[in-house]
Amino acid sequence: MRFQKKLCVLAIASLFPLASALAQTPSDTRKEIDELKAQLKMLQEKLEALSNATEPAPLVQQANRLEQKLELQQTASEASGFSGLKVNGVIEAAYRYDDAGKNHDFAASSGYTDVKPGMTMVQITKESQDGQGVDWTLRLLPGGDYLVHEASVSIPLGKENRIIGGLIPDFQGYEMPFPNANSTLGNQLITHNALYDLAGASFYTGLGMSHTFDSGKYAFKWLVGNVDKAYDQPDDLGNTKNSVALAYRFDYFADETKYIGLSGLHGSSNRNFNIVAVDGGITRGDWQVNAQITLGEMPRAAANGETAQWTGLSGLLSYKVVPRLQLIARADYIQNSQNGGGTYVDVGGTGSYGLGPERLGPAADSDVNATTGANLTRLSLGTNYQINANTQWKTEYRLDQSTGYNFLLDYGTYSKTKNSLGTSLVLSF
Repeated sequence: MRFQKKLCVLAIASLFPLASALAQTPSDTRKEIDELKAQLKMLQEKLEALSNATEPAPLVQQANRLEQKLELQQTASEASGFSGLKVNGVIEAAYRYDDAGKNHDFAASSGYTDVKPGMTMVQITKESQDGQGVDWTLRLLPGGDYLVHEASVSIPLGKENRIIGGLIPDFQGYEMPFPNANSTLGNQLITHNALYDLAGASFYTGLGMSHTFDSGKYAFKWLVGNVDKAYDQPDDLGNTKNSVALAYRFDYFADETKYIGLSGLHGSSNRNFNIVAVDGGITRGDWQVNAQITLGEMPRAAANGETAQWTGLSGLLSYKVVPRLQLIARADYIQNSQNGGGTYVDVGGTGSYGLGPERLGPAADSDVNATTGANLTRLSLGTNYQINANTQWKTEYRLDQSTGYNFLLDYGTYSKTKNSLGTSLVLSF
């Protein structure tokens, strides 16, 4: 019965490791593999019926041919690069209205900002053949201001250290950039908190390392590179120097439900700035809590030409009424009164976001307190309904409140408040 044992081993070997290795090949290849496995099963059944007979030569030859075909298919899959290749992403169709601009915006590709709602993202990752994790990530935002959101490499150095490099999104704070159902990428509300929008960087282009300790209980990553090149302005001679920054993040994971993180960003060369943030989160049953505090300063970036300084707080609380329906509340505050106002994004205090020099009245020609900046408060209330494993329906109401008349209305006057209402349908794949 040596032949029967050989064929059983062959059938088991083809069903498990090869199924995993070829799971991501094109559909035609998968169909052919399924047919080969069906033939192997049929041969095994014939052998069981002939268990008392001698090993028939035609069946031996047929089994050998099938084994060779399976090996060739596995080799072709690895050579073509399909092994370890994954594609996922999100499409968000959204609507937004705000009473300042009186705009009714429908969109699905720009990213939910103060201008347009909606987002489309495609992520391609390639895992190394030796099972060490993701080696390469390409994340695209079709139709957005920046087509490429991430283009990074990760190279293992042992089990707990990796080299990282390329275009990498900022990693300060608790909030994730995309509306995915995937918790490692997803933002539970539609809009982002004020610290995400106004008090920190967006992208780094550089090199660094990531480290894990104590079986992943502690994690640390850092990099040195350029930061937000679009914000770099020419000097008096017309030359533009790229800002160079050190970015880092340290995380402690008490268990699967609790963490706390410390992150920093320190820039020089062209723009000088220092930003430090502490954030954390806890999930207990149907409740989730996240919090963040950010401190920052940037010389010559305030409205009066002096140093801009800001302190920001953000907190999020959510509760699942039923497994599919989540109620969410988020509150943000940015203290920005120093030197007429100014943050990392709102340099010089333009007033586009309710910040900037504190306006004392609603009229366009009202006095402006050039040495005192306006402070900003945001309150967001929303729902997140999980239609199925890959689809969410979100709603959100947001109130922006400034200590000055710093929101420009559509008819040329100013207000201390801005109300916005949005809803979106999110499909993750």
